[in-house]
Amino acid sequence: MTDEDDRALLVRMGLVPVDPADAADDATFVPLTGGVSSDIRLVRIGGRTVVLKRALAQLKVDAEWSAPIERGEAEARWLRYAATVVPDAVPKVLATDDASYAIALEYLAPEQYPNWKTQLLAGDVDAGTAAAVGRMLGRIHSASAAASDLAADFANDDLFESLRIEPYLRRTADAVPEATDAIEEVIALLQSNRRALVHGDVSPKNILIGAASPVLLDAECATWGDPAFDVAFCLNHLVLKAVHLPELAAQFEFAADALRAAYLEQVDWEPGSDIDARIDRILPALQLARVAGASPVEYLDRRARATVRQRALAALCPPTTV
Repeated sequence: MTDEDDRALLVRMGLVPVDPADAADDATFVPLTGGVSSDIRLVRIGGRTVVLKRALAQLKVDAEWSAPIERGEAEARWLRYAATVVPDAVPKVLATDDASYAIALEYLAPEQYPNWKTQLLAGDVDAGTAAAVGRMLGRIHSASAAASDLAADFANDDLFESLRIEPYLRRTADAVPEATDAIEEVIALLQSNRRALVHGDVSPKNILIGAASPVLLDAECATWGDPAFDVAFCLNHLVLKAVHLPELAAQFEFAADALRAAYLEQVDWEPGSDIDARIDRILPALQLARVAGASPVEYLDRRARATVRQRALAALCPPTTV
């Protein structure tokens, strides 16, 4: 997309005047890096800055991985709903475009909202932050589980299949035949426990640490589904980073326990032991997916990947079948 295309989009979204001469300063665009699923630009319009985000049909990964761009609309709806539950935990949606499914979001400066993944990889592993993430996520799940209209509003099964089930689980099942049956059981578990509004990408890279609350970004996978997926997805990143930074493994384990405990305190839609058991079942499947699926984690070396694979298989499969 050119700057002219982006400006036309901003006009449609009502963020800049139709006639550039009516603006004190024309819009300027700065591409942002770090994500694989969207084209994201920082847009400076006069004295304000916004984030312009457009979902890509083909994700920026080596493997073939496509997904419908309509997920931009799902993300905007998730953000707007979450803002009614935890207003300090999501960026504001400023505008949307029905034609391109682009969304314009409030810009949160990194000086005030550092990225959690950056902190963790730098060795700053704070259990209090992890607990705040778990508590925030649990509040969203709890509120949504009690909202009768959300299941229909977020019936995004095809979207979740293309972004999560197929690239993470089905491709891993194909790549690791000894785990195929166990992964198929995990898929069935996810499909039979649709109880709350799922974010789908609760990763430290998508979490900013604000003064009032962690802030959760990138809800492109939003669907009505199994809330255990969100918890397992986030815990998986802490497990992987513990393998990457073994000298901090105890701190990562403590943080993971804090996140899980804070989350379970919010569970009021089903017995906490039930969702806890599903988290334990989903987690090793996601671990294996990050070393054998379509989206391998970038910071693990060959030895670390082998360690993750071995541990995940041991947890997924009974000893007699490995």
